[in-house]
Amino acid sequence: MFQHFFSDYLVKLQESNQQWWKDLELNRASANTPLNKAMQEVNFEDTAKLLENAANQPTVLLEIQAKWWKQQLEIWQSVALTGNTESIVAAEKGDKRFSSESWQNELVFNFIKQSYLLFSKTYLETIDSVEGVDEKAKERLTFFSRQALNAMSPSNFIATNPDLLKLTIEQNGENLLAGLDQFKHDLDSSADILKVRMTNNNAFRLGDDVANTQGDVVYRNDLFELIQYRPLTKQVHATPLLIVPPFVNKYYILDLREKNSMVRWLLEQGHSVFMISWRNPGQAQHKVEFGDYVTEGVAKAVSAIEDITGQSQINAAGYCIGGTVLASTIAYYAAKRMKKRIKSASFFTTLLDFAQPGEVGAYINESVINAIEVQNNAKGYMDGRSLSVTFSLLRENSLYWNYYVDNYLKGVSPVDFDLLYWNSDSTNVAAPTHNFMLRELYLENKLVQDKGVKIGGVWIDLDKIKIPSYFISAKEDHIALWQGTYRGALNVGGNKTFVLGESGHIAGIVNHPAKNKYGYWTNDSLDENAEEWLANADHHEGSWWNHWHEWLLGFNPDEQVEPYPQGNEQFPAIEKAPGQYVKQVLPIEQEEMA
Repeated sequence: MFQHFFSDYLVKLQESNQQWWKDLELNRASANTPLNKAMQEVNFEDTAKLLENAANQPTVLLEIQAKWWKQQLEIWQSVALTGNTESIVAAEKGDKRFSSESWQNELVFNFIKQSYLLFSKTYLETIDSVEGVDEKAKERLTFFSRQALNAMSPSNFIATNPDLLKLTIEQNGENLLAGLDQFKHDLDSSADILKVRMTNNNAFRLGDDVANTQGDVVYRNDLFELIQYRPLTKQVHATPLLIVPPFVNKYYILDLREKNSMVRWLLEQGHSVFMISWRNPGQAQHKVEFGDYVTEGVAKAVSAIEDITGQSQINAAGYCIGGTVLASTIAYYAAKRMKKRIKSASFFTTLLDFAQPGEVGAYINESVINAIEVQNNAKGYMDGRSLSVTFSLLRENSLYWNYYVDNYLKGVSPVDFDLLYWNSDSTNVAAPTHNFMLRELYLENKLVQDKGVKIGGVWIDLDKIKIPSYFISAKEDHIALWQGTYRGALNVGGNKTFVLGESGHIAGIVNHPAKNKYGYWTNDSLDENAEEWLANADHHEGSWWNHWHEWLLGFNPDEQVEPYPQGNEQFPAIEKAPGQYVKQVLPIEQEEMA
């Protein structure tokens, strides 16, 4: 049966779409880019430094090698000679690759699993044990070595994965044929690196299934649309709230399904909510700079909200890089000596001090950034599909290889999941903006420097931010390391509140109180050291949303008014939410963006 399957599979494979093979060759050729060359050079230099220092520490390496050999023999004796299935080397907590009982109960696969885990552990320990290597170089070596080790995991191959092997025999290879179709589809939809589908991209409709909170687009320019949501209470808090989402993602992460929507929850609490929906840039937007998101983005939105509501001040919240834009806007107002137009600012997983960015720092060095700039300038933008894969590979086992196995080897269709649908709905970043982020923010950390960043013709200074600010970060965030966001909080002036939520970059923020899933920590004292702050913090059950809501009410003391009209004569309602910009999907055709 198995032999019959392979012959049948090869025939069908040869008959499959020839264009796909051409596309595959083009995809392989695209790997020979300036970026990949730069990364190879950096890895070569880091490896050379490691080997040079390792040669001077033979005792350390011999001890590690002896330890590995001893444990490998123990695995062999335990599994092969005695048939003992107890693990000498176990997978880390949360590693689901080897959760199946077959990995434990079947001796051959038990041996393969433990040998792989031991090799991976020893390899990374070797890098860590060599002294005299720059810490940044060590971090890069560890990160890219982990990527390679996890790519070679026996769970990713049919012959070394007991469940895959069994499934393939039982289905006579039909799972691989189904997986091949999905692979072809994903390859056609990818940019310069394979983007594995996480969900059924046809399962959700914007405005119906997600991003369906009722509202109106009341302002539009070439950079963004401003959505004014319709009230859900008879009276509202007087001070309106503007949310600034990241421009590297789409806004509706904060307006998913009804029971997972921060926007809807805020409306239910009586807030007048406005949301920026950024344009998905293409070649036509190749000149958009980071400062434009301040002067032509947030500042324009604030003016429109003031005009519509008649309020001279608003509350504002920014998510991720949207928070960086928000902080830059407030500092821009201060530098221009304008009146305080923003009453309070809230920052969700926002980096202001980029000295401690987390694992994304593996990509932050002069050679790699030079190559990315060349690539960006040639295209006019950073392709959002490639950017999405980069972020997924920060958690490669749970956000990339597991979908690779399910989609292509098991032949299982992706599930319908609103959060994964949003995650797959990628956005480009204009070349000047992405270049600025990488060089000026991540590499040179200029935002916290005196006269480091100029916007709208003026130097901005975060210390000039004197309004109350609320920082919420996530303990397991791999995109904006919470210790890094904590450093940013120390760089702004005014009264500051720092809160640390459980979970990660998305689930830690999108944490509806009704689910009562993740808790949070608070500490009224902001120590210089983040770990000291956490050691003295109090843990609370339930969502941080309630804590933030109470904090916001401090700037709306018992001030209830009739709901504001949807737009006005100056800013009339253009169309119903979610508007047009959020519906732009990649790749964006030139004529669509003209």
